[in-house]
Amino acid sequence: MPMTNPSEKRLRKLLVIAYIFPPFFSVGGSIRVVKFLKYLPSLSWKPYVLTVDDSREYKSLRREGSEELLSDLPSEVVVCRAVAGEASSSLLEKGRAAREKSKFFKLVINTLRDIRDWVTRWLLVPDENITWLPFAVRQGRKIIKENEIDAIFVTCPPHSAAVIGAVLKRLSRRPLVLDFRDDWVDTPWQAERPAFVRRINKWLERFAVSSASKVVLVTPVSHAAFEKRYPRQKDKMVYIPNGVDLADYAYLDNAPQPTFAGKFTIVHAGLLTVAADWNRDPKAFFQALVNIRQAHPEIGDNMRMVFTGELPPEYKAYVTEMGLEGMVEEAGYLPRPEFATLLRNADLLLTINYAGFSTLIPGKIYEYWAVSGPPIMLLSEPGAAHQLIQQYKLGVALKQDDTAGIQQAIMEYYQQRADGQPVRITRDGIDNFARVKLAEKLAGALDGLKFRS
Repeated sequence: MPMTNPSEKRLRKLLVIAYIFPPFFSVGGSIRVVKFLKYLPSLSWKPYVLTVDDSREYKSLRREGSEELLSDLPSEVVVCRAVAGEASSSLLEKGRAAREKSKFFKLVINTLRDIRDWVTRWLLVPDENITWLPFAVRQGRKIIKENEIDAIFVTCPPHSAAVIGAVLKRLSRRPLVLDFRDDWVDTPWQAERPAFVRRINKWLERFAVSSASKVVLVTPVSHAAFEKRYPRQKDKMVYIPNGVDLADYAYLDNAPQPTFAGKFTIVHAGLLTVAADWNRDPKAFFQALVNIRQAHPEIGDNMRMVFTGELPPEYKAYVTEMGLEGMVEEAGYLPRPEFATLLRNADLLLTINYAGFSTLIPGKIYEYWAVSGPPIMLLSEPGAAHQLIQQYKLGVALKQDDTAGIQQAIMEYYQQRADGQPVRITRDGIDNFARVKLAEKLAGALDGLKFRS
């Protein structure tokens, strides 16, 4: 579908509610909405973004890659911020520092942390970010009134943003579009919470969905789950997957091809956040590396595992305990050209999904696919992500705890490279997930809304 010239029709105004937004938090949480914002002005929509305050209180939450995303925002995008109403980040940092210096302060800080965790688990529904609601609703009403907003678009999680959107919809009578990057109910995360909290969450999801004119889902499995949960509202459901901005990788078309002369290199891109409670854990993968080195020392010496971003202390401890210091490297944050070159020259690209989440597809799969190079090793529950890997022949999909399968797959890829036949994947099919096309699909859904006259 060709891009629309904004001069051909009235530029409609869209309030975009995004708690996770540059320069804060990880790239993975904000790249989808930023890429929508990049293209929506050329599709006759002027976005007004409502997100959290960018004061120095949130300095510790800044992320280098997330800040870089700000350069993708066109001049037409207006960003408005409202205080989140949460505990001061600087105060939390001072508390951590005090805890390290004194046993007394350690006891106090740990007690306060336990109280906070109890409050979050039992009282803050749907999540701890619900404290943003009064501030976001107030600022949202102001933006709607002063700018004659035509529609409201909310991306979540946090799912409290969906509640904010539903409240603003009821107050302003503007059509609401909900974008669920991750599912809300019937997930392992929700299963950990008390029964009455789960019931409230189900009610809140129904309230939000009933308030919306359109509900956007990012995987076919998630789309099917919502249709099953809300059979009378199937017409609201729209499938718009995650994807990749191919313009970010265009320069690779003329880049030199890998020589495959160095060590066999496995790369994990981005943050590997700690989520041991839901088994997003690399221990089985690390054990596979240990097994390879023990069974084939010469191969272990010719293999390296590179993490871009920072490896959390818990996982660094795994590396030390398992004696993998000589194999595992941290590359830190890399500018996009260096990042893409590292991916292109690798032999295998690793991504680890959350256990139990059959509806999720890690966004980095599309970034890996875009470099048109190494195969992908996905460690995930069977479901949407497995289906994507298999449908487009992007590599191998295994369960997170399948140490033997991981070891076997690595050895097979290693041997194929040693035989002079390294495995590479193509971009065939990736055009279906180009960010510009996904933005066009969203614009089409927005254009079909019923607006106030």
